[in-house]
Amino acid sequence: MIMASILTAFDVRTASIGLADLRGAFGLSFDEGAWLSTFATAPQILVAPSIGWLIAVFGVKKVMIWPTILYSVISIAIPFVRGFEPLIALHAMRAMVLGIFVGATLLVAFRNLDRKYWIFALSFYVLRIPFAQNLGLYTAGSYTQTIGWQWLYWQGAIVAPLIGLLFWHGGKPMQTDRDLLARADWGGMTLFGVALTTLYFALDQGNRLDWFRSGYVISLLIATAFLVCVFLWHETRIKEPWAHISILYQRNIGLGFAAIACFMIASLGSSLLEPNFLISVARLRPEQIGDFAAPCAILLLMAATATAVTLVRTVKQRATLTIGFTCFALSAWLGTQLTSLWSLPEFRLIVILQTFGEEIVFLAAVATLFSNVNPARAISLVAYVQVMRLICSETVSTLMTTWVRQREQLHSNLIGLHVTGATPGWTSMIVQLGSGSTPAASQAETVKRGVGILASHVQREANVQAYIDGFWITFMAAIVGLIVVSLMKPSPAHPLTTR
Repeated sequence: MIMASILTAFDVRTASIGLADLRGAFGLSFDEGAWLSTFATAPQILVAPSIGWLIAVFGVKKVMIWPTILYSVISIAIPFVRGFEPLIALHAMRAMVLGIFVGATLLVAFRNLDRKYWIFALSFYVLRIPFAQNLGLYTAGSYTQTIGWQWLYWQGAIVAPLIGLLFWHGGKPMQTDRDLLARADWGGMTLFGVALTTLYFALDQGNRLDWFRSGYVISLLIATAFLVCVFLWHETRIKEPWAHISILYQRNIGLGFAAIACFMIASLGSSLLEPNFLISVARLRPEQIGDFAAPCAILLLMAATATAVTLVRTVKQRATLTIGFTCFALSAWLGTQLTSLWSLPEFRLIVILQTFGEEIVFLAAVATLFSNVNPARAISLVAYVQVMRLICSETVSTLMTTWVRQREQLHSNLIGLHVTGATPGWTSMIVQLGSGSTPAASQAETVKRGVGILASHVQREANVQAYIDGFWITFMAAIVGLIVVSLMKPSPAHPLTTR
C-alpha cells in the first residue's frame, strides 16, 4: 500500500514536470496540454474519498489487485496512442486508478498492522510528498534527456505488477460485509466525488482562463456550490451518512485540518516557488534542479522521517507541530532574501528546512486527526483527508501561481516606470547594452538589441520580486500555522503517539 501511494505521488509529479516534453511528443497545443494535465489528475478525487469505504466492504484484495493490472496496461499503451481524445480518455482512466491507490493507504495500514507499527506506516505515507517533489524533478528531466519521455509512463508499469503481487500474497481474505453494503450511502459518495471533481476542473483551469473572466470557470464553480449544498442536505436526511461534515466540528480535528491547510501553503516554497524560480530565472532544466536533491534525498528524507517519528512519540503533537512550522517560517524568511544571482547552492538550506518541516508537520497533523476521531467514524475522516490531499493542494498551488503571475506584472510595470526614454543616460545605456556582442552592428540594430536586453533584465527582476512576494505568503502561512497549533487542546493517548 505504501508503494502504491508513493507511486501515485511520483507519477503525478513527474508528469507535471515533464508536461512540456509530453506536449512536444504528442504534438499538442498549449491549451491541449493544459487539458491533458487536468484530466490526468482530476479523476483521482472522483474515487479517492470512497475507497476506504469500499475496502471496508469488499476487502483489499478485491478492490486493489485489478487496478494494478489496469494501470500497467494503460501506462504501457499511452506512448503509442495518437489523437487528443484517446489520450484524454486513457489519462482519465489512469488517474482514477491512481485515486484508488492512494485513497486506501491509511485505512489499510490501520486495519492490517499491529498498532505499534501504525506510526511507521503513517511516516512512509507522509514520506511520499518530499520524495516525489525532490526525486520527481530529477527523474522527469533525466528521462526526456536520456532513455526517452515514454518512461514517464513506463516507470509505473514496472512497479504496479509488483504491488499487485504483494496485495495478492499479503491481503487478508475477507468476506463481503453485506450489512455495511446494505447501508451504503451511494448518493453521498457520488455527490461528494462529482462536486470535488468539478471544483478541481475549475481550479486547474482557472489560472489559464483568468478565473472570473471565464464563463466556463464560473459555471463550474456554480455547479460545485450547488452539488455541495445538495450533498450536505442529503447527509442530514439519511440514517447513516457516509461522511457527514459534523466530523469537523470537534475542536482538534477542525484545527488539525486547518494546520494541514497552512502546511500546504507553507510547503509551496520547495514544491513550487523554488523549482519555478530556477527554471524561469536561473534557466535550469528539471534534471539540473534535481542534481542537489537526487544524491542527498534518501539520507535527508530518512533523517527527516526519523526526526518526525521521534518527536511525535516523545514531545507529542502540539510541540512537534510548533517545531515543524518554525522550520517552515525560517525557510520562508530565507527565501525572501532572494536575488537574481541565486542558483542551486543558495537554496540548499531552504530545501533542508522545508523537508524537515514537511515530514514533521504533516505526520503530527495526521496523528492529531486520528488520535481525536471516534474509530467508528474513521472512514469519514479518511474521506476528508483525501479532500485535503487533492483539493486543498490544488487550490493553494493554483492561487500561488496566480499570485506570482499578477505580482510579476505589477513589478514589471513599477520597474518600467523608472526605465523610460526620459531616464538620464537612456541613449548611452541602450547603445552600451546593444553593442556588447556585435560592435560592428548599425545604430538601429544596436538600439533594437539594447532595448530587448533591457526588457529581459526588467522581466527578470520583476520575476525575482514576484517570487519574494510568494515566499512572504508562505512565511505568513507558517505563522498562522503556529497560531492554529496554540489553539489546540492536548490530544488523548493513541497508538500513533504512544510507545
